[in-house]
Amino acid sequence: MIAVPKKYLNLHTENSSFYNYYINLVIMKLEKLLMTILSLFISCTIALSFPFSHFDDNHQNGDINKKDEEGRKQGKWIYFGKDRPNSGYPAEGKIEEGSYVNDRKEGTWIKYYNDGITPKLKGEYKNNRPQGGYIKLSPKGVVIERGTFTMGKYMDSLVRYHSDGTLLYQGYYNNEGNEQGTIKYYYPNGQVEFEYTSDNGTPKGKATRYYENGDVKELIYYEGGAVTKSEKKEMVNTEVVVKNPEASKEMAPSIKTPNTKGAKFLPNGYNKVYNANQEIWQDGDFRNGRLWDGKVYEYDKDDILLKVRVFKNGVYHSDGQLN
Repeated sequence: MIAVPKKYLNLHTENSSFYNYYINLVIMKLEKLLMTILSLFISCTIALSFPFSHFDDNHQNGDINKKDEEGRKQGKWIYFGKDRPNSGYPAEGKIEEGSYVNDRKEGTWIKYYNDGITPKLKGEYKNNRPQGGYIKLSPKGVVIERGTFTMGKYMDSLVRYHSDGTLLYQGYYNNEGNEQGTIKYYYPNGQVEFEYTSDNGTPKGKATRYYENGDVKELIYYEGGAVTKSEKKEMVNTEVVVKNPEASKEMAPSIKTPNTKGAKFLPNGYNKVYNANQEIWQDGDFRNGRLWDGKVYEYDKDDILLKVRVFKNGVYHSDGQLN
């Protein structure tokens, strides 16, 4: 409780403006105090929500990296750059950390970016294999992917985000690890970019592509995973202006052997092309076998989506929101 000195209370009748000033000053100090308390509360909440940011720093106490009498890893382990000199990590920087049971990874494991500080992947392990929920984070700490991984396959819901938290991709995966049901890609402004129906990883029926302003750009019809018909549409409403600070004449990467997961590759038409790890690589309209209007997805060595590059009229146009 903050007490107001009696001499200032007496000023209420003598000088009401000074009294009001003093009261306002007290209120401002109280507000500042409340904001400080609120900030501390939020910080604690975030820390509890993301315990992997300080997973366990008791390694100086000798509580980690233990083996049993049979030489099997047990309990909490942290791998540092000094443990793997060729990894490119700082000597005291973390590469990954988690728990072992009888020499097998179990429970939550955290992997870090090359700075040895910033988490990039948090996922569950069972019997030394990824199994269960996971999240991927950008170098800025923003969740850019959230899903479930089991037996080397995506399962159930998979969501990817732009760096500002808006949706990039939303889909569902069946027990075979293939897309099932309605699949949607989104522009950074929240507008649906492309949506289609998948049956065990194969597009079927009508798919729709949109302009950034929401107008229909193209209607595509699938049968047996192949495009049977395409109807392009002109923009009707006002075009959404996309910032293009680094446009160039760079063309999309060439494709020698298209991986389309069984769909017929159309040198002049719409394609989804995947990389060797079965992640989406190029997506859009092609001309003469090269991406003309669409996106190129770039990943790091751990298959974390780092950047989306947009190509228009055959050349690089701009970067998406993922960095």
